Amino acid sequence: MELHVRLEGEGLHPSEAMVAVETVDGARPLVVSKKSIVQNYIEVGLIREQGDKLLVELPRETESGQWRVWVRRDQVRNRESILA
Repeated sequence: MELHVRLEGEGLHPSEAMVAVETVDGARPLVVSKKSIVQNYIEVGLIREQGDKLLVELPRETESGQWRVWVRRDQVRNRESILA
C-alpha cells in the first residue's frame, strides 16, 4: 500500500527528502529516503481500517515521533493497481 506525500524540501543528508503526510489531524513532516518516493507516494503498512480512515505505519517516524497515523482512504493506493 502506498501513501501520497507532498515534497517539502531536502533532508539533512543528500539522500533524504522532507515530505508532508496529510493525516486526519493535519500535515505531519517526515524525512524519508529519496529512493522511497515514487510518483509522490511512499510505501506504508496497513494496520487498521475504520470507515473512510486507515491507520498506517510509516517507514520512519514523523518529526513529532509518530510511527502510526490515521489518514483518509483517498490518500492511499494499492501497489497492485499501479503495476497492472
